[in-house]
Amino acid sequence: MTDPRILSANDVKQWLTEALRRPAQEGARLMALHWLHQLAATRAAWQQQKADHAATELPALDGAARSNATERLHKARVALRRLRATARENNRVLDGTFDRKVSRALRNLGQATNAARDADVQRGWLEAEQESLPADARHEARRLLDQLVAESDADTTHVEAAFVQYFDSVADRLAARLGRYRMLRQVGMETTPLPFAHHLATRLDRAGTRLRRDIERIGDVQAQEAMHAVRIRLKRQRAVLAPFARTRPAIGAWFELASRGQDLLGAIRDTDLLARRARKAKLPALEAALRDIVLGHYMAFRHDWCDRLDDVLRTLEAAAQALRAEGSPVSLNGLPMEIERKYLLRGCPPVARAVPPVHIEQGWIPGQALRERLRRRYAPDGSVSCWRTVKLGPAEARIEVEEATPTALFDAMWPLTRDARIRKDRHAVPHGSHIWEIDVFLDRDLVLAEVELGAVSDQVTIPPWLAPYVECDVTGDPAYFNAVMARPEP
Repeated sequence: MTDPRILSANDVKQWLTEALRRPAQEGARLMALHWLHQLAATRAAWQQQKADHAATELPALDGAARSNATERLHKARVALRRLRATARENNRVLDGTFDRKVSRALRNLGQATNAARDADVQRGWLEAEQESLPADARHEARRLLDQLVAESDADTTHVEAAFVQYFDSVADRLAARLGRYRMLRQVGMETTPLPFAHHLATRLDRAGTRLRRDIERIGDVQAQEAMHAVRIRLKRQRAVLAPFARTRPAIGAWFELASRGQDLLGAIRDTDLLARRARKAKLPALEAALRDIVLGHYMAFRHDWCDRLDDVLRTLEAAAQALRAEGSPVSLNGLPMEIERKYLLRGCPPVARAVPPVHIEQGWIPGQALRERLRRRYAPDGSVSCWRTVKLGPAEARIEVEEATPTALFDAMWPLTRDARIRKDRHAVPHGSHIWEIDVFLDRDLVLAEVELGAVSDQVTIPPWLAPYVECDVTGDPAYFNAVMARPEP
């Protein structure tokens, strides 16, 4: 990619470190450019090795060279997969940058590399594990391995042609498009752009709901469709979070957990495909051994994910919370801040009531200068999460430090809040670049609306669907502080 309009790989790498705080349109483009440059670089390295081998006039790659070539092609496939996942997960803020022609070209390239990928993985597995198989299966494995080696050589030639046909035809044009964007604003409306971190947090929230649904569909080892759906979702999660996993602990924790889940599901799929090949090749002993291995991988996934689903989703939610904090303002000493406006409503607007609520119960541990809040959230999908929070400063802009809390610790601390608790249903309604949270209190006749801002100077435009219900701004009124309104529970 030599077009002067294209941002260099070094520039993209440098700016990617700040992508989470940039507008969502820019952050998504930086991430897509990152994977596009990775794809070009790994493809070039793979090509160079092939050229170097051709110069030796040797008939075929030896074992070490073949392994090296396979690894380089694997890295190119990973970059391609993450580029396509970035396009899908950020389609709304990429504004048609990946048009039909580009998307079709990348899809065709992906399909062309799939066969080579499967043959490489299956060959690598047989080379590494054949000696551990039973004697009769080991003999059959060697026969199948010879077939896979021959197929791999043919697939490599096909992949090289696919890169020329599908990648070279769109790479420069796509990179140039990703290097610029437009932001349209309506006069009189909010002007603060949605940070990329908040956009990704929303994607994580949606992924959590879908993951729960798909994982709950996995009833046995035959649920290949549901396991495939989970694997694809985890791949997309890793694609959009990979650049930030090493520097943000909560994001890194979810990235590592998703990696282990994807690896287990990938092992199930790859071993299942190999077992099918063994059956097609009429190698019954090898097929039986492989089916036992598939079952072992499935039981490991069931133990780590299906049986611990709430813990898994709490890790995901902690990553989403970290992303929301990443895109939020910070104090001069670097602590996260909450800048919000609060409004008293005369009722819950129909637009908000149509949104399934999150049920919240929260309580405060006794204290004078310091009051720690405990909060338990029941999401519409049935997941439960627990949090500890400390807030300091005036209501308009205050330091807010919070972290996810294990259920056992929360349950141990919750009785301390008996004298100061609140229960409410929260309806979150996106509007413009903000999310309006409508709280309907369950222990009194009270409805409040809250909106978080990026800066104290931000101007708030009340949405048309909310304006008729607003009584007044109560942001600084202590009577409407949750900690003040909290009541004892029997």
